[in-house]
Amino acid sequence: MSDLTPTSSQAVVTDRPDPAECRRLLATYLRDHRAAGGAGLALTRRCRRSNDGTALGRTLAEIENELIEDLRTLTGTMERLGVTEAWFKQFVTRGAELIGRLKSNGRIWRYSPSSRVLELEGLMAGIVARRGLWVSMRTVTPPQPGIDEATLDRLIERATSQIDRLAPEHQHAASVAIGAAPFR
Repeated sequence: MSDLTPTSSQAVVTDRPDPAECRRLLATYLRDHRAAGGAGLALTRRCRRSNDGTALGRTLAEIENELIEDLRTLTGTMERLGVTEAWFKQFVTRGAELIGRLKSNGRIWRYSPSSRVLELEGLMAGIVARRGLWVSMRTVTPPQPGIDEATLDRLIERATSQIDRLAPEHQHAASVAIGAAPFR
């Protein structure tokens, strides 16, 4: 037997992925990110409103505008690819964001310093996930129709910038909630 002949225990992979299956998986992936992005925007707005008039509020206002643009870009990409939005997924993720407001924060009616910490952690997690979306879309070879590589590069850089801007705010919020630092 030749060394090039597979044995019965070796798998032979000669098939390329089924294009229809890849398209279906891409559509699901984009719908999931679109739904999560809507919940992330709602969380950003709520956190910004709770921190109006502060340095954090100003940072969140900038990021909120960027998130709106990101969602428009994602929606436009989906439209160009013929992917419809999944309204049910958006409803579920928005509902999960609303339920997240019911968490115990040590205060019944007022915003808590621990709320700020948890919200910033949620925002940063969403941004990391969205950055992963843009990186994944950037690595597709050949590029999918409707996906501009230069735009994806800009979106990756912007998500990285958002994380970089929120990280020190999170550290400060944690020191306020857990330590003795005054909120600025």
